[in-house]
Amino acid sequence: MKRSIAIVALAVVAAACGSTDAATQPDDNAPLATTTTSTTVAPTTTTIPTLSEVADEVTITGDSLPQFGDNPDPAVGLVAPTVSGVSFDGSPVTIEPSDKFTVVISLAHWCPYCQEEVDELGPYLTATPLPDNVEVLLVSTFVDETRPNYPPSEWLTPEAWPTTVLIDTVDSTVANAYGFRSVPFWTILDPNGVVLARTAGSLPLEIVEGLFANLAGLSP
Repeated sequence: MKRSIAIVALAVVAAACGSTDAATQPDDNAPLATTTTSTTVAPTTTTIPTLSEVADEVTITGDSLPQFGDNPDPAVGLVAPTVSGVSFDGSPVTIEPSDKFTVVISLAHWCPYCQEEVDELGPYLTATPLPDNVEVLLVSTFVDETRPNYPPSEWLTPEAWPTTVLIDTVDSTVANAYGFRSVPFWTILDPNGVVLARTAGSLPLEIVEGLFANLAGLSP
């Protein structure tokens, strides 16, 4: 069955330890004596997770999508490549065909439009359950430690952004495979991994809500 989906493309973005001591008071009626008290305190070890801002490697399986820009978009109807990588903490993340529609949002820490996207969509996604047949993944890409809002792991915390985050390589492997050079960038995939739509630029909340409602009405 052929599926169609409408998305409004807006302006393209050119891109804490405490201790207490207790003293023992002597009994005035007791004979003088010397008392030695020995206390052993077990050391406390806190493990701080090591976070990575860019991936050492991202594996792409399948053909890369055409560069975004032409109208109509030549990627629509093509199967997107499977992307296998990690999140900031090294947890594996894969973008691949599943039993859900997948919304892939690609953002850069230094892009003000991306920051606005997270500020608006993050609380919405935290408070609003997604349709059962929709999942949202975020790709952190175009990382540059010399530019503002670095590191992205301190920006895209679970409190600020509740969905899974995949980190791109320094060479922008994911961006190249998905065919984009500007952010924010949205890629909508059906459960078979087929591209339904791509758009560059910020999407206002009402458009995103409409997108999710549209996808919720489609059968996998």
